[in-house]
Amino acid sequence: MEKQITDILRNLMACASVTNTEKEIAAETWMLDFFRKQPYFQTYPERCGLFPIPGDPLHRNTVWALVKCDGSDNEEQDGKAPENGLTAEEDINAIQTAGQRPTVIFMGHHDVVPADVYGDAAPWAFDLDNIAAHLNKENLSAEAYTDLLSGEWLFGRGCCDMLGGTAVQMALLAEQAEKVLQKTDKSKKTQNEKNMMADKPVKTLLSNPDEAIVDDGDEEELCGPGKADTCSALLFLSVPDEESFSAGMRGSLSLLEGLKEKYNLDYRLAICAEPNQRLADGKTQVVYSGSIGKLLPVVLVQGKLVQVGSYREGLNPLGILSRVVAATEGDETFTERYGEEVSVPPVWMYVRDLKEGYDFSLPKRAAGYCNVLTFQKTPAQVMAYFLGKIKGVLEEVSHPVTVMTWVTLWQQAKQHSGFEKFWQETERKKRELLQEEHKTFPEVTLWLMQRTLDFLNFDQPAVVFGFAPPYYPAVRSEEMKDAARFAVYKKALSALQEVEIKTYFPGVSDCSYCGIPEGTQNPVYQVNTPLWGKEYHFAVDALARLQIPFFLFGPWGRDLHQAGERVNRYSLTEEYPAVLRKLLHCVW
Repeated sequence: MEKQITDILRNLMACASVTNTEKEIAAETWMLDFFRKQPYFQTYPERCGLFPIPGDPLHRNTVWALVKCDGSDNEEQDGKAPENGLTAEEDINAIQTAGQRPTVIFMGHHDVVPADVYGDAAPWAFDLDNIAAHLNKENLSAEAYTDLLSGEWLFGRGCCDMLGGTAVQMALLAEQAEKVLQKTDKSKKTQNEKNMMADKPVKTLLSNPDEAIVDDGDEEELCGPGKADTCSALLFLSVPDEESFSAGMRGSLSLLEGLKEKYNLDYRLAICAEPNQRLADGKTQVVYSGSIGKLLPVVLVQGKLVQVGSYREGLNPLGILSRVVAATEGDETFTERYGEEVSVPPVWMYVRDLKEGYDFSLPKRAAGYCNVLTFQKTPAQVMAYFLGKIKGVLEEVSHPVTVMTWVTLWQQAKQHSGFEKFWQETERKKRELLQEEHKTFPEVTLWLMQRTLDFLNFDQPAVVFGFAPPYYPAVRSEEMKDAARFAVYKKALSALQEVEIKTYFPGVSDCSYCGIPEGTQNPVYQVNTPLWGKEYHFAVDALARLQIPFFLFGPWGRDLHQAGERVNRYSLTEEYPAVLRKLLHCVW
């Protein structure tokens, strides 16, 4: 399988599928063409395809392929323990759901970050075979250069994040598809032979006893041990835009629900091919069973504009905003702890006045937005924290200042005369800013806040709080449905490879959209996010229905997004695929 994996990786890298470019579609086309060349999908062409991302201005797609089968496959023989390291009782308990197909999801993304950091080597960044010859001590760290000389690593943009893991998953899906097709053909042949014998007179069968012998040997297939009536499935999903705003995964929730209903799938486990680091021993790989949450609070401050010479009569919004930043930036009291894992404190990403040009007057407005990474804190709790800090700062300000959330400002605007015409024009301009001028979500959020204040002719000092996309819910697989079954999968993975399973993946991931526990939906985020709707949304209710437990588990990689991005050759082509094969049979 090594050659097939590297061939797939080579072709995927050659697409140069940088986020938010037409090259993403080139990768999608190549992937679908790969599946359609497989005999299984030529027999069942309806089981793979491109799913258009709803409302995507670039017309990108999620690539999906489904392999399913009927029958049984008992890997336990003569009382031996299953190959996944579990007892027979644990293994059988892990697959009990009557009437549905136990399904594993292979998930990943086919977009990559740009190759600008490669400098002079950039023209070869997407060439798996030739990039190494253009890397040296000048553009690599000492560790990366040592790895380059060892010959044990593959280099190039996307080889690690995450086209390498995606290549493995595609190769394994093709392997399983071939086995299922062979088993299906064999079953049909056997049934035909049985039918032929049933049609023959008893006298004929007795005179030719060899014809009554039917080969019923076992062959490995998509079926769980000890569950003869179980039909299992393997679903492959590769999305665009993971490196930006996760439009692919957010837009694919309806695809997941549709496939689940059509084929009666029971999503037991998703395996995201996110590359993993290893501990200092070089053996223990770090795997995650959860993904950190992310929110982007936005604060707009309106002061009182006066000439600088009349400073005491005015109110500088930068003074208020800077105090809010000082009160929250790096605030360790707002971090969260889960076991030995600690979240990052609030980090401000943008702080400035909103005045165009220079003159001898105070700015009228200033704004900023802040990254907040969460374990369990909700948008309501994050909003309460910031509003509390804002009000604390304003206690030291001599001028009266109104504090309001976006939903409050929005409700005031809706009551104002001429709102419908105003909002109709605002919607048109908003689409233009996002789709034609390629403004960012935070930029357009601030524009909407200012435009709404202007519509109301609101000229008193004020602070407006809201959120800008993206929003990644914090998730833990252990909080999803069937937590006991997921515990079995964790034990199996630990038995198959030397791993340390941590909870929250510290970089945001598409796994945030695998599900949320029931009862955790709250409209606070939606109503306080000006762009929530056509421009940015995901089906919160679908997350509560899906609840797909997952591992962020891929091959061993280093230096993601850097010029030294690389994936370990042995991990990619031998270790990772072998562990995935065995893990599949724990679920099935």
